[in-house]
Amino acid sequence: MNTDTAEPIEAGLDPSQLMFKRKWADTLRVTFRAVVKVKGGLWGGIFISVMLICAIGAQWISPSDPNAQDIMHRFAGPSLDNFFGTDYLGRDIFSRIIYGCRIAVLVAFSTVSISSIVGVFLGVVSGYNEGSKLDYFVIWLFDIVRSFPQIILALAIVAVLGPSLVNVVVALAFTAFPFYGRIARAQTLSVKEADYVKAAEAMGLQPIKIILRHITPNIMAPVIVCLGMDMATMIVWESGLSFLGLGVRPPTASWGIMLRNGYKYIQTSEWMIIWPALAIALAMIAFSLFSEGLRVALDPKERER
Repeated sequence: MNTDTAEPIEAGLDPSQLMFKRKWADTLRVTFRAVVKVKGGLWGGIFISVMLICAIGAQWISPSDPNAQDIMHRFAGPSLDNFFGTDYLGRDIFSRIIYGCRIAVLVAFSTVSISSIVGVFLGVVSGYNEGSKLDYFVIWLFDIVRSFPQIILALAIVAVLGPSLVNVVVALAFTAFPFYGRIARAQTLSVKEADYVKAAEAMGLQPIKIILRHITPNIMAPVIVCLGMDMATMIVWESGLSFLGLGVRPPTASWGIMLRNGYKYIQTSEWMIIWPALAIALAMIAFSLFSEGLRVALDPKERER
């Protein structure tokens, strides 16, 4: 038996697939190293990692039940028993901040994932079929959605559908997908003239395969950078919707709901509004710094400096 071909056979991949897999693994490794070299990207990545850990392991990390009430000790300041103090119902603010990471992470990743997948697919299809009726329809769809202020449209959608976590994700994703579609279409217009795309067309490859295999992977760099920046925006908007009573429903721990409650009692206990506001601000800064690190990592000229 020839042992030279054992690796592709054991992996269940042909040589071209194995090479593609190794190429992506090498790209991810180089990108990670480049992001770490950027000081802002490193610190942003660390804070995002902490958020993910808190979101996944909130029930093990938080010192108490976020909804457990202790009326006798409400409005308490920071102490060894309650690191961030307690709110108007005596609930531990530190535990609620940790559980609030779940809502923030879930909304940010879900919204950005849905909007980017839909937007990139429509943008690539539109750009590849430039000048066709399909192209004009997709551009018209993008223009219709983008003609409304994004947060106003999200408010209207949630007001119609009703306040809930799912409806917040749907509303924010619907208002954001044209942004990714525009980027994908602009990138596709330049990439589709590349030699490897023309070669694939000459070989008779189906358009959908050309789009998925040859165009989409080569336009993702600017999209990925925008993903990180957009996640910070989605966290702020979810907090804003929850602050207005159109986000997640109480008693679910959400940074926006905590801001709303803290605003009511700002004269009684400033801690109720300081900690969730600080959490939102740090999340925004972290995602922005990490996006900057990604931008440098995915730009060969910046990476070589």
